[in-house]
Amino acid sequence: MRLPKRLLAVPAFALLAGCGPIQSTSALIDADVELEAARAAGAQTTAVYEYTAAEVFLHKARETQGRSQYEASGRFAQKAAELAKSARQKALESSNKAEETP
Repeated sequence: MRLPKRLLAVPAFALLAGCGPIQSTSALIDADVELEAARAAGAQTTAVYEYTAAEVFLHKARETQGRSQYEASGRFAQKAAELAKSARQKALESSNKAEETP
């Protein structure tokens, strides 16, 4: 028995439809990890702008994911991760400068 091509396309489509939530969730996890690393580096006091912006973008990413807007959620989460990385880097540079000055 030979299956019609349309019937074979259904499982492939179902797999692709599940990618949005998975990618969005993965981006949210990455952003969470980066934000925690920034917090551990002391970015709350040394990179206030970047840290706060990362928190806001992460909140927006969660909000849009809750409305099943997975592509937008992923973009917001990526922006949050970038800002958190920047905040962490700024905090580490600040702590290195503080150690160098006598």
